[in-house]
Amino acid sequence: MADLIARIAELWRYPVKSCAGEAVESLALDADGWPVGDRGWGVVDVSGELTWMGAHPRLALVQAHLAGPALQLRAGGRSLSVPDDGGDAVEVRGWNGERQDFDVLQAWDAGEDAAALLHAATGERLRLVRLSIEAQRRPILNALHLLGDGSLQSWQEALGRPLNGPVQRARPNVVLCSESGEPLPPFIEDLLTEARLGALTLRRTSPCVRCVMPTVDPATAEPQPPVLDALARLSAERAPGEPVQFGVYARGNAAGRLHVGDRVELALAFAGA
Repeated sequence: MADLIARIAELWRYPVKSCAGEAVESLALDADGWPVGDRGWGVVDVSGELTWMGAHPRLALVQAHLAGPALQLRAGGRSLSVPDDGGDAVEVRGWNGERQDFDVLQAWDAGEDAAALLHAATGERLRLVRLSIEAQRRPILNALHLLGDGSLQSWQEALGRPLNGPVQRARPNVVLCSESGEPLPPFIEDLLTEARLGALTLRRTSPCVRCVMPTVDPATAEPQPPVLDALARLSAERAPGEPVQFGVYARGNAAGRLHVGDRVELALAFAGA
């Protein structure tokens, strides 16, 4: 039996790791419970290391959209269609915090036009690469990020001023809301054990530990440190002494499809229960 009934308010996928995401009406999960088309591409620096928005905030201005068999990129008045196959095979390095060392990963370089678009957007010598499935599914990575709309509202209230693009900053795949239209209780997802949508179940795997990426304004790419400070205060109230947490990670139990508006049965683990 469900402890709480919610709805899917928004769905997002991020075709290129650390670039802007795209809002979608539906999100397919593959047989392993991972979102299809999510973070299948990455950006590497001149050393061949996978980089991120924390190092290059202007990646927030690179819009990525999946359209059939191609990735569509837009930034700084430029647009580019990149095929989802081909390219020169390359090895890239991805940091593994558990091993405190780099993983060597298979990828395919997207070419000079994509590199030129990234340079125009960021001013840096960066390259776009298509990641192998093994690179996309490293054990240190997570499938889905879930967040409640009440938590987003609390974040804005803690900051004490309007926050531009809170969802784009938080980068969830699934935003949940109540059936009534009122915000969910703040941080209800912290109690989540699983979310059921008919035969499809999203099982919680871990809390989402936050870095500096939420500080980056999605419209200007300017870092705003007080934004993370507000998250840190909220997190310390719920999990004293722990890293900053906001949202939870989950993984599907099978292939399926999520839709905006879907009814979701939330199973919650209450303290002391």
